[in-house]
Amino acid sequence: MKPTIENVSNEYDFNWQVKVFHCREKKVEFTCSWHYHSEYELVLYRDPNQAFHGRYFAGDSIGDIQNNTMLLYGPGLPHLISGTIDSSEEQSLISVILWFKHQWVESLINTMPELKNLRRLLSRASYGLKFSPETGDTIYQLLADNHLRDKHHQIVNVLQALCALADDNGSQKLSTNAYGLHDMDMDDESTRRVEQARHFIERNYAKPIKLNDLCLSLHISESSAYRLFERHFLETFSEHLKRFRIGKACEMLLNSELSIAVVAEQTGFNNLSNFNRQFKSVKGATPSQFRARYL
Repeated sequence: MKPTIENVSNEYDFNWQVKVFHCREKKVEFTCSWHYHSEYELVLYRDPNQAFHGRYFAGDSIGDIQNNTMLLYGPGLPHLISGTIDSSEEQSLISVILWFKHQWVESLINTMPELKNLRRLLSRASYGLKFSPETGDTIYQLLADNHLRDKHHQIVNVLQALCALADDNGSQKLSTNAYGLHDMDMDDESTRRVEQARHFIERNYAKPIKLNDLCLSLHISESSAYRLFERHFLETFSEHLKRFRIGKACEMLLNSELSIAVVAEQTGFNNLSNFNRQFKSVKGATPSQFRARYL
């Protein structure tokens, strides 16, 4: 299913925007479309009555939505939520959403180097991020009533929220593949190398490639390649390649009727048993269990 791009505002020149939605339905089923934005989207679900039973889909990741579930989607990362609200009380589900633009955050970092740790947050957001419930509480206090404050206090709270996200050491990446890196400003040599590495893996993941093949293609040393992956992908080349292949396998399992053996072959695994073992180590289920769970 091809995702559609969604406009988050009729205002073309906004830098950030916060909205709070209260669901007043006592019983309703809904599914939003498979879509993405050109902006970052932070969404926090507050469901203290546990009336909402649903899941989020982000890239190739699937997970349950609970009270204080908070997710950050980077530009270009396709996502949706689907579920049912069943409650005897009104306003059982509150969603707090912050949208912000990449260029705006970059301009802040360039103006105020003290905010440079936000760059790591932006990079990791291309995979999608899930934050700790404690950070969810912090963000709710900062943003839930932000529209009632004066503009100069609103912007301070938004910056505090971004810093709280960057400081959350308990945040977890969602998708095994990154999305939207092509939309980022290529403003230095290391970022250009990241893009080249990503393209190399996209073109060659079905082949038996090694780190040395990447180095020859990018004309860099192995030590430079190690640093590149540890710093920007937060994992080794082999681990990133495995996760990328598993992500592609998930797409094939959900969007085709190919046998598991063919999926393994087309995603670069040398034999079926190795594929099953590696898949389970990443997804917590075998390929057949994964396909049966979500189809």
